[in-house]
Amino acid sequence: MVFRDSSHPLSGCFLVTEDGKPFSYLGDTAWELFHRLTRGVSLYLEDRASKGFTVIQAVVLAEFNGLTKPNPYGAVPLINNDPTRPSEEYFEHVGYIVDKAEELGLYVGMLPTWGDKDNKKWGVGPEIFTPENARIYGEFLGERYRGKPVIWILGGDRTIDSKRHLEIWRAMAEGLREGDRGEHLITYHPQGGYSSSQWLHHEPWLDFNMMHSGHAARHAPNYKMIEHDYNLSPVKPCMDGEPRYENHPVNFNPVNGRFSAHDVREAAYWAVLAGAHGHTYECDEIF
Repeated sequence: MVFRDSSHPLSGCFLVTEDGKPFSYLGDTAWELFHRLTRGVSLYLEDRASKGFTVIQAVVLAEFNGLTKPNPYGAVPLINNDPTRPSEEYFEHVGYIVDKAEELGLYVGMLPTWGDKDNKKWGVGPEIFTPENARIYGEFLGERYRGKPVIWILGGDRTIDSKRHLEIWRAMAEGLREGDRGEHLITYHPQGGYSSSQWLHHEPWLDFNMMHSGHAARHAPNYKMIEHDYNLSPVKPCMDGEPRYENHPVNFNPVNGRFSAHDVREAAYWAVLAGAHGHTYECDEIF
């Protein structure tokens, strides 16, 4: 498992493994991994492991019709869209992928749900979570993946717009903690232009801050976001979990061109040299 470092002079800024070795979070974004891929997923995971990635970010209740469109084996994740009634067939496939990642030395940055299931704003939805069922769902996930190389990522591209939304994510985090006995780190993936620190820095369950510098412009100064979070108190690690995707249209419009490999490297170096404990790569075609 991975933990916050408590022995380094910059205590709390970085991550270490169980044996005290530094852990570099180098993520790849595969949001639809559990929902769309067959058990031929090993091809992708082996490729990412061979390139030095350490974390694969993927969503259990996926963004694109994740509640109603079955996975390749005909299973949807929930019975009647009820978070307290998970489908065993669907989660067997999720478990298969987690096991394959473990065999290759990879961690899974697992999002329990995309944000539209809590706060639709845009996308498909529907909103299915309450504080009560979010806690039950979180406990189910925590217990099911206890002992597995998982890092929990709540949120799923959403700001926290109300007290109720905060209560839902807080309850889900508490359920995860109950289920996995506090074994795994927890963070939060916000909407573009924001960091989890804006709402959650003082939440006891938030182990590190994640920001989403987004896809709106070239040369977006994500190092300023890192600098801000790096200097908060109490000290917590921080990273850019969704920078500009390679080959993504700039500001979502192909007329503006597409982000290049140079744009991607720029975001990575700016963030890490500003003090981020890791970084996530993104490719428009892969995600």
